[in-house]
Amino acid sequence: MSIMTRIRQSPSNGRAQWLVLAVLFLGTAVLTGLLSIFEGRYFQPYLGRIPPLLAVSLVSLIGVVSLSFLRSHGFEIYAKGDNPKGLAFSAAFATLFAVEVIIADFRIVFPQDLNVPPPQSLLFYPAIAYIAEITFHALPLLLFLVALGTLFKKQNPNRLVWVCIVLTSSLEPVFQMAAVSAEKPFSSADIYVGLHVFAINLVQLYVFRRYDFVAMYSFRMVYYFYWHIVWGYVRLQVLF
Repeated sequence: MSIMTRIRQSPSNGRAQWLVLAVLFLGTAVLTGLLSIFEGRYFQPYLGRIPPLLAVSLVSLIGVVSLSFLRSHGFEIYAKGDNPKGLAFSAAFATLFAVEVIIADFRIVFPQDLNVPPPQSLLFYPAIAYIAEITFHALPLLLFLVALGTLFKKQNPNRLVWVCIVLTSSLEPVFQMAAVSAEKPFSSADIYVGLHVFAINLVQLYVFRRYDFVAMYSFRMVYYFYWHIVWGYVRLQVLF
C-alpha cells in the first residue's frame, strides 16, 4: 500500500478521528482519577513523581501533535472501514501472544508482584495502555520519520516508514531490559521477554500502519486483559 493511499479523507472522517482520540483521552483521565481513590502509587514505576493526571494530559497533547503528523504519512487514528478488521486481527494475535507468555510463565515463573491487583487493574491497565501507545509508538515514530526523512530524502517513502517501524518497535523492549539490568544481570528469561515484547511492538505497528491507532490500542488492551488482569490474578493462586 502506497504511503499516500490512506490520507485522502472527507472532513467528516477527519472530525470522527479526533473525536475518537478525545474519547480515549477522556476515558483515560476518568480511569486515572478513579484510581487515585485507592491507596498505592501504581503509576510511579512508569511516571516517577509526575502526577498521573498531568502525565495523561501531557501525553495527550503529544499524541495530538504526533498523530497529526502521522496521518499525513498514511497512519490513521480511526479508519471506519478498516477498523473492524483491525480489531479482529488485533484480538486474534494479542491472544496468541498472551497464551505464549502464560505458557512461558509456568517454566520461568515471573516475579510475584508483576501485576497490579484487581480491582485496581481494571482501571490501571486501560490507562497505562493509552500512555504507552503514544509514548512508545506515536511519538518515536514521528521523531524517526522526521530525522530519517531528512537524512534519506531519496529513499522510497514506504521503505522509510518500515525502517522507522522496526526502530520504534525496539524502544519498549530496550526500556524494559534497561530497567532489569539496573537491578540484576541479564538472564535467558530476560532475553526471552525482550524478544517477546519486540515482536508484540512490531505486530502492533503493523496494525497501526495497516488499520489504525484504535486497533493498535485494542491489541495492547486485549493482551493486557489476558496477561495482566486475568492471568495476573490466576497466577497468584496457581504458581505461588
